Amino acid sequence: MKQTHYLTTTVQKGNRLEITLPNLTEGQTIEVIIIVPEAVPHQSINRQAFRQLPIEERRRILTQQAEAMKDYYQNDQDWKDWVNFDNEECDDSHS
Repeated sequence: MKQTHYLTTTVQKGNRLEITLPNLTEGQTIEVIIIVPEAVPHQSINRQAFRQLPIEERRRILTQQAEAMKDYYQNDQDWKDWVNFDNEECDDSHS
């Protein structure tokens, strides 16, 4: 069974990403899916500032973000194929 981890990170200098998980083994091959949200002007907000907004504003922002991702999760076949991938089908040791 695949393990799933949801992480957020910031693009670093040189357009680099860093992912650290304590249960990974050096040299281990992993799959990484990167979802880059569409740029929406004046909507970038940090977590601390978000928590300080009134609940109605937080709900509005979260609803807007959910709507933006709705099409992706409902219609993107590559994403569905990845989520439904059965690792045992590719494992010859079970034959």
